[in-house]
Amino acid sequence: MDPTDLGPGTATWLGGSATVVLGGLLWLRRFLSKDATDRAMDSADIGTLKRLNELLNQERAARKEAEARADQFAKERNDLAAAVGRMEGKIEALTSQVAQLTDRVTQQSDEITRLRTKLGGVA
Repeated sequence: MDPTDLGPGTATWLGGSATVVLGGLLWLRRFLSKDATDRAMDSADIGTLKRLNELLNQERAARKEAEARADQFAKERNDLAAAVGRMEGKIEALTSQVAQLTDRVTQQSDEITRLRTKLGGVA
């Protein structure tokens, strides 16, 4: 027997083994590629979640600031409404005083006219 002779089924056996190994390597490459894709997707999902959380926190801060401004505006509006009410009350009081003083001036003018006619007959 020749030491270089490997037998009649050796080529088939080697070809089959090479096919199995090559198939295994191709499957391993696809599996690892899929895992890399999954890891990239997970990383992208984590990044997206972080960004969305940042946006949510910014929105919450902006909403709190807007609510504080709205509360301040409401307080200022209420203060102004109260001031307008006080001014309206003062205007009514002053109007009443003006009416009373006008009546008094009219009465005194009538009294002066009456006294002048009594004193000298001059109107």
